[in-house]
Amino acid sequence: MNVSPRHLRVFLTLSGNLSFRRTAEAFFITQPALTKVVQDLEAQLGVVLFERTTRRVQLTSAGERLLPLARRTVGEFDAGLQRMNELSERETQRLAMAALPSLASALLPDVCADVEQRFPDAHITVHDGSMEAALRRVEDYEVDFALAYASPAHGSLQFEEIARDRFVLLAAGALGQRIVERPMHLMDLVGLPIISMTNASTAMKFVSAAFLQQGIEFTPRYQLDQVGSIASFVRRGLGIALLPYLGVAPLSSLRGLQVAPLQDAPIRAIGIVSRKSSSPSAVAQIAMQSARQRADRLVANHTSWLLPPRRRRLA
Repeated sequence: MNVSPRHLRVFLTLSGNLSFRRTAEAFFITQPALTKVVQDLEAQLGVVLFERTTRRVQLTSAGERLLPLARRTVGEFDAGLQRMNELSERETQRLAMAALPSLASALLPDVCADVEQRFPDAHITVHDGSMEAALRRVEDYEVDFALAYASPAHGSLQFEEIARDRFVLLAAGALGQRIVERPMHLMDLVGLPIISMTNASTAMKFVSAAFLQQGIEFTPRYQLDQVGSIASFVRRGLGIALLPYLGVAPLSSLRGLQVAPLQDAPIRAIGIVSRKSSSPSAVAQIAMQSARQRADRLVANHTSWLLPPRRRRLA
């Protein structure tokens, strides 16, 4: 049976006014076209719904029995459409982002505040974790975009640089005094106890590559997963940490810790990673623009440690 909601709407309107002329006008069709719709419905149902004469139109007993069913069916159909529309509206205001912890801390609170100001009903999800996890979430359509370091080697993803982050030294006590007394270079760190993140981290990869360029294999004294743990080891005087500035910035105000520049420090790009094959939603576009603006503000406020992007931004 091929009965559409339009068939039933026409039936309900005609049964209400019992006028082919007024019903045709209501649906912006001709009376012959309306007659064809009614005949199609009657053929599908196998019953006559209206008695028609030159003087009047009247519902048959079959039409009377169909009337409450048609009302209920059209009402449920309209309610379903409304629910689908509400779901669609909610989906368009969903935003999911991924970021490394240091970038989540430095940029995403302000990004989320900006999005909530523009979209008060937005549903925002943030995933802070490893670089690999962030890129996987973008590829798997789990997030709209990610904030990450360096351009990903994924053909389906694109990278827009928004700032550059210098690596800095974090020390305390006598070691801290030593690194602030004179300019330090990578070679000056050879022989000193260095505390770094684990081999799985992007920070460790940058530091190892920088030492290899000097012909030295980097062998840290301690390796830890969390920056907070590294800071505790540094405060105890167990070594010097070499970390990106945005990872260190939340710790710089802690008592006893000192942050110092490294003259030939590695620099890593900060950027927005998104999918090439899909266009961001309006909410995601606002979030990306906010991330660019917040990165610009960070660079302007921390010129000793952060640099502007090297490449022209995507339109």
